[in-house]
Amino acid sequence: MSHRRQRPSGVEIALLVLLAAWALFPLIIFLVRAAALHGVYTGADGLIGADGVLGADQLQYLAWARDAAHHGLASDLFTLEPNGHVYLQPVFLLVGLLSRIGLSLPLAYQLIKPLAIIALFAAAVAWAARFCDGVGRRAAAVALALFLALPLAALYSWSAAGSGSFRFSLFLLGDELLAASKLWGYLPSALGLALVPFALLAVERAIDPRGVGSAQRRARASSDDPRAWIVAGLASLGASWLHPWQGATLIFIYLGLAAWRRFDGLGVLIVAAVGAALPLAYYYALGHSDPAWSLASHYEVIARLPALVLLAGLGPVLALAAVGLTRPGDSPGEQILLLWPLAAAVTYFANDAFPEHALQGLSFPLAVLMVRGGMRVRLPAVAGAALVLLLTVPGLAYDARKMARTASGSHVQYVLTADDARALAFLDARRPPGGILAPTPFASVVPARTGLPVYVGHGYWSRDYVARARRVDRLFDGRLRPRAARALVRATRAAVLVSDCAHPRPLDRALHSMIVFTQRFGCARVYMLRR
Repeated sequence: MSHRRQRPSGVEIALLVLLAAWALFPLIIFLVRAAALHGVYTGADGLIGADGVLGADQLQYLAWARDAAHHGLASDLFTLEPNGHVYLQPVFLLVGLLSRIGLSLPLAYQLIKPLAIIALFAAAVAWAARFCDGVGRRAAAVALALFLALPLAALYSWSAAGSGSFRFSLFLLGDELLAASKLWGYLPSALGLALVPFALLAVERAIDPRGVGSAQRRARASSDDPRAWIVAGLASLGASWLHPWQGATLIFIYLGLAAWRRFDGLGVLIVAAVGAALPLAYYYALGHSDPAWSLASHYEVIARLPALVLLAGLGPVLALAAVGLTRPGDSPGEQILLLWPLAAAVTYFANDAFPEHALQGLSFPLAVLMVRGGMRVRLPAVAGAALVLLLTVPGLAYDARKMARTASGSHVQYVLTADDARALAFLDARRPPGGILAPTPFASVVPARTGLPVYVGHGYWSRDYVARARRVDRLFDGRLRPRAARALVRATRAAVLVSDCAHPRPLDRALHSMIVFTQRFGCARVYMLRR
């Protein structure tokens, strides 16, 4: 297959428009919701939540960005326990710097979305053009790479069949495979995923720049053009930094390719592997040196998916992809195509922290193999188009419906009431020393809006989140006796309490001896405590 660049076709441009519409859909409906409620949009637009706190991950991103804007390196603002300014992440640093020039954090983060849309689309087009001939086949591969959504997951979700845990596991599997879903809140993941095909194509170009010839001829040709080496190293570095699971998968691909080719092209493979390994070493050091990162890296949110879920969800897709398998011969690109799913499987089973994230990006090699399978069995164009629609539309429709229903609810993680926003703006302007105690899920919004740490607010980054959140919520619900309420507040070492409009019960009577003054903002309250 030639490395010649090809312009996107009209169908592919239509897919770009669809991808952009998909990415902007949550932003639009949350802005509409905020306007209808005369509220304030928080900047969160993701569906998956930490311990049930929807949007919590994006609120953590914004908190990191805010901290990075002032310190360069970010700390964890979802705990009052000591931790360092140790986290450097390019996307969050850029968002933080944009906020320093006057943009709001939500706007600064959303400005990354067009870049993520273009990067993900360009990666899908480049990958499809490398392996698929013909406008229709390339367009089908692009569509599947971007929008592959397990139809069985949608079927079980729509019909409410099976147990709740089985349906959720299928939904999670489908969400991980759906590349376009990363544009809903998880922009660093989208950018990291987009860099993987560019890294792999650059490695292939460095090893086999003309696609023909002996190893000696390929080595001479690649040495004359270092651009492929540079792209391979930098793209691997960026993919690993923005999404460590992609970095691990890339390293396994490079190891497999080195063994398969008997170390032909070893130089560029070492450069690319080192690029992918550097961020992983950094994250390993964070997990073993900083208490907040140590907590998050050992937090098991969801165990590996049950074998039945993997079989039911991935089985039909893998069967379709298997039809497209061919002998790779001596082509490094064809070898990479087969190694990618195998390397992702190794990452999935070798990693204990959020192993499902290793499945992100699988839609790219599977898309090519499924299109090739259709070619092999000489599937009519109409039948092929129908199959692509079956593998994309039901899952997309279910996710869009789920997002619309989420937006129609009263979720403070996405839209703050005007009174809640005023209370947090007061704290942002006053910046009292010490941490904040607030009820969940409102507490998840506090760090990004104020720059101040909270006692509990995020399922991965707040220690003993479930137990602490339960006790704190009982306090703000007025279900603790005064002595127990005062003991809890003293134990948290918080300097300020903030109750949102979902918790209007006053705490003055229970905590009267601890409160210096209370500031009311409609139904929200700020309690300044005696130090």
